[in-house]
This record gives sequence, C-alpha cells and structure tokens, in this order.
Amino acid sequence: LSSLTHHKHHKTTPIVPHLSTAHCRTLSIMPAPKEGGIKGFLTRAGASFYAGGLFMKEKGWVWAKKAGNVGFMVATTSIVVLMPLIFEIMREGQMIEADKLQVKELRQQGYSDGQLAELGFPKVAMGLSPAVLKSS
Repeated sequence: LSSLTHHKHHKTTPIVPHLSTAHCRTLSIMPAPKEGGIKGFLTRAGASFYAGGLFMKEKGWVWAKKAGNVGFMVATTSIVVLMPLIFEIMREGQMIEADKLQVKELRQQGYSDGQLAELGFPKVAMGLSPAVLKSS
C-alpha cells in the first residue's frame, strides 16, 4: 500500500482516494499482465473473476444484513397492525353466526323480518344481503 501513497513524510493518503484498503487488497490479487495470447487472457480473466467474487462476497453480507433488518421491520409492523384486524374479523364472524342461530329460533316462533330488524338484528344475520351488495 505504501507504493500507492504520497511521500513518507506527509500524511499517508491513497493516490486514488475513493478506493479503500479492502479494494486495494482485492486488486493486488490480480497478476500483472505478463503473458499474452489466450493463456494470458484466461489467466487475467480468472483472476478478475476471483477478485470480483471476493468483492461480491463482502458486499453480499452487507446487503443481506440490510435486507434482514428491513424484513424484520416489515414482519413486526405487520404483526402489530394486522393481527388485531384479523382477530376482529374472526370475532365479527362468530357474532354473525350467533345472530343467525338466534334469528332462526325467533323465526320458528313466528317473528317476521320487520320485527327482527326492530329487535336490532343485522340484515346479514337474517339472510338478507346488505344494501351495499344489492344491484340497482
């Protein structure tokens, strides 16, 4: 790394400031292009792929950690927001089923739909579709 820095007496900064020491190490793995022809090309290409693989391995862990953090945030937020909604929907379904049983018993006793509506039973429990679902 000392060959990439300015004079010894000055502050040692890399000549190429945007490269960290990890990049310099990775780049030093590549051999100097001494051989020519297809053998030299394949040697340089192999070294380049190897260096690229090391770089991607290092960056892959960073991105995997970030993705894990984002996934954790999405999962916990979903649990906090969606679970109460799911529980409420399940409870609503149970209430409608209980109301349907009550409406069935009251109909057997002779109550009409108007009387059941006056008692406060929802239209869904009486087997009628809500006004929202009716086609005009």
